[in-house]
Amino acid sequence: MRVPDQAATGAELLERIRMASDRLAVDAQGALTIDGQGARGLVREFGSPLHVVVEATLRENYRRIRRAFTEAWAAPVNVMYAIKCNNNLAIRAVMTSEGAGGDCFGLGELYATLAGGADPRLLVMNGSNKTADEVAAAVALGVTINVDSVDEIDFLREAVRRTGKRATVNLRLKIMPDDLEAQLLPAYRTTEGAAEGIRRTKWGYTTEAAASLVDALRGTEGVTLEGYSAHVGHLSTEPEAFASICRGLGQAVRILEQRTGFKPTSLDIGGGWAQTREPSAREFAINERTIEDYAAAATGALKHALGHDTDLPALSLEPGRYITSNAQLLLSSVGAIKRDAGLVWFHVDASTNDLPRIESGRHWYQIVPATRMTSPLEESVEIVGPTCFKSVLGTGRRLPTLARGDLVAILDTGMYAEVFGNQFNGTPRPATVMVGDGGVELIKRRETIEDVFGTHRVPARLAAQSPRHERSDDVLRWAAGGFQA
Repeated sequence: MRVPDQAATGAELLERIRMASDRLAVDAQGALTIDGQGARGLVREFGSPLHVVVEATLRENYRRIRRAFTEAWAAPVNVMYAIKCNNNLAIRAVMTSEGAGGDCFGLGELYATLAGGADPRLLVMNGSNKTADEVAAAVALGVTINVDSVDEIDFLREAVRRTGKRATVNLRLKIMPDDLEAQLLPAYRTTEGAAEGIRRTKWGYTTEAAASLVDALRGTEGVTLEGYSAHVGHLSTEPEAFASICRGLGQAVRILEQRTGFKPTSLDIGGGWAQTREPSAREFAINERTIEDYAAAATGALKHALGHDTDLPALSLEPGRYITSNAQLLLSSVGAIKRDAGLVWFHVDASTNDLPRIESGRHWYQIVPATRMTSPLEESVEIVGPTCFKSVLGTGRRLPTLARGDLVAILDTGMYAEVFGNQFNGTPRPATVMVGDGGVELIKRRETIEDVFGTHRVPARLAAQSPRHERSDDVLRWAAGGFQA
């Protein structure tokens, strides 16, 4: 990881942290443009705060990760977009047009993936507590299931009977390499150690437990066991960390083949593939490793552990963050500015409602002055949201002297921002637009206060005692900007 030199302006900072697939620039007026669209014009048309997705970046990131793994693996490769990181249907549609498969948890993500046009034959259903209905839906649709519980075998048997379809499955393994600890980002190291941490997670089976499950799955009528899956998630930016997991997977495959005679035709190596700017790294730094580095390390270790580099099984992977992270940013308007106690607070209309991983995962987002990119970064400020919690988006950040109505852009919000977004303080969630060949297109409308409370119901007995105040709808008109006293 490399910490960029201190920059004098937002424009200079942007150049120092630029990624190859970014579509960010600065116009002649010193304002940020996003794939040719001015930040201020976007907010003027669609409101603030505003999520902005760049279609070209999505496509470039997907193509690069697919190319990296297909060139490194001499068998078919299925890049399955992990929709859990960003479930916008338009993004899923872009992935479908690129030929991507998909990773789904539950019926909600399966619905969203199929609503985005995905081919069921390229999908996998994950989860350690699948219901009978989830298993039956996957079987009926031809979706591969990564089995992660003994009772799924009963669900599979019943689903095959109910649907008349054959089930295709992998078995999820628990990989606990001893050498992983040394590769972790400092923020992810614990006193218990990486292997013990993985042992305590709910996912996967050790080779000792997996052997009997392999026999049980192969002996279940109507079920085809294709292979294994393994996923540890994002804990490191070191290629050797991914190599360690894949090495452990390959070793487990060989052990299980010796015990059961089963040779897999498919392996799913999961996700967690790091990007150049990594909010989840919890620090301001640039990851100088490339996806080609990760692909070479992971596939090389897997081939070596399998003991051959020909007649390889098909390979699947489940990237999310790598594809979407820098393909989306959040524009936010500056409001109140307070100077006191030796500090400066810039209030903006975005909050940790919109970026909850700041509080739950200590994510660190780069923030640039979207409307004053060429002004000197002369103040050290606290950037805070309007909720009644602290809602700190950035602390000790260098920005120009901004004024109410200026915009900031929070970069790399494409993963685990919108999907974790909430409505604390009754705050509607932002709209999302996509910029690309279609110009600027609204792909998720802004919520309203009515949306926030639309699922709530007041029992009749309470409504009779505390009837809705006749002026409550005035609040909605104020919120819409159309109130007349």
